[in-house]
Amino acid sequence: MNTALILGLFFVLIILKVPVAFALVLSSIISCFILQLAPLSTVAAAAMNSLFSYPLLAIAFYIFAGSVMTRGGISRKLCKWIDTMFGRFTGGQGMVTIVTSAFFAALSGSASATCASIGSMMVPEMEEQGYRKPQALAIAAAGGVIGPVIPPSNMFVLYGVACGVGVGELFLAGIVPGILMAVFLCIAVSITARAEGLKGKGSKFSTSAFLHTLYDAKWAIMVPVIILGGIYSGVFTPTEAGAVACVYAIIVGLLIERTLNLKSLLDCAAEAAITSATIFILLSAAGIFGKIMTLAQVPQQLSAAILSVSQNKFVALMLINLLLLLIGCIMDGGAALVILAPLLLPVAVAMDINTIQFGIILCLNLSISAITPPVGTCLFVASVMGEMPLEKIAREIVPFLIAEVLVLVVVNAFEPVTLALVTLLR
Repeated sequence: MNTALILGLFFVLIILKVPVAFALVLSSIISCFILQLAPLSTVAAAAMNSLFSYPLLAIAFYIFAGSVMTRGGISRKLCKWIDTMFGRFTGGQGMVTIVTSAFFAALSGSASATCASIGSMMVPEMEEQGYRKPQALAIAAAGGVIGPVIPPSNMFVLYGVACGVGVGELFLAGIVPGILMAVFLCIAVSITARAEGLKGKGSKFSTSAFLHTLYDAKWAIMVPVIILGGIYSGVFTPTEAGAVACVYAIIVGLLIERTLNLKSLLDCAAEAAITSATIFILLSAAGIFGKIMTLAQVPQQLSAAILSVSQNKFVALMLINLLLLLIGCIMDGGAALVILAPLLLPVAVAMDINTIQFGIILCLNLSISAITPPVGTCLFVASVMGEMPLEKIAREIVPFLIAEVLVLVVVNAFEPVTLALVTLLR
């Protein structure tokens, strides 16, 4: 009864197109009154407590650093370097889009930012090579999904804070799944390109061109090395790594490359502030919602419901994956994460699923939601970028969606895919 009332109110408000944050707060307050769960002071305390977490600073840092790198033209240099390796293959420009998206993910940590930055450059390039425009936009959207998987990832920070899991370990665990996603997407690009009779540039590999473009892209390539190297060598924490990334991005853009000025830096700061504020408002609302759900014993009821279907770990995981993919179709991935992570974690613990492994599964599912209609953020970005109806792009996204779901299956079935590096470097 409690679960049905709280969730029912929330989804009614969502259907009425109330913004997610307000829907969370309103459904929580109304449920609190009807069920007499706690005084309103508890609601206010939950809102404040949800933001009293030092690692949350990393979100604002990484958003700002990614914005500075994007405006500084780093992504274009990455594209040129990667093109020297993959451009000559069948479906080469599509592969360049995917691999560049994987590298850029280490700068932005965002699906929509990755899609917009890389897609704006590579879609015209793909069209020149014979790709149909909806197909090129679909590839750019699919590449954007890698954004929240390759560390540093805002989703990993949100999950780590919400569930008390080490953000550094989550970053490490996301590396292999992120690489797998890039590989599977490149295979999908190659298959679809062959089916349409597309060919690569046909030129031979040039060592001099490779080294020249590598030198030009060196400052971008150094970002993940500095961030991850600093974290796992113990020089700084994941949060401090975000601040280091900001300083590095400013030095490169302002003093070394000289592609930025004070005005553009202030624009980046304003953009990061607005985006971060949006996330923090959502987190605060989710903290209220989570507190009310906990008082109503919804996590325990949800755990019991899933376990009543089967005591088998893999069956429970399958049900959770299906739930997450379904929720991802109707809700933004970040919003779904802050709501569902605390609710589903007790199920994972009851089934003896490693909390790091579960975090990667959760984030993978909700990252894929960026290309599942009707709410897929990368589909919307691609639609606006290409001035094309979302439906046309959605039809072309199917092969790439299948590739990403296959990665999800591999991660679910083989725990060492995510935990091998964590175990090795502990």
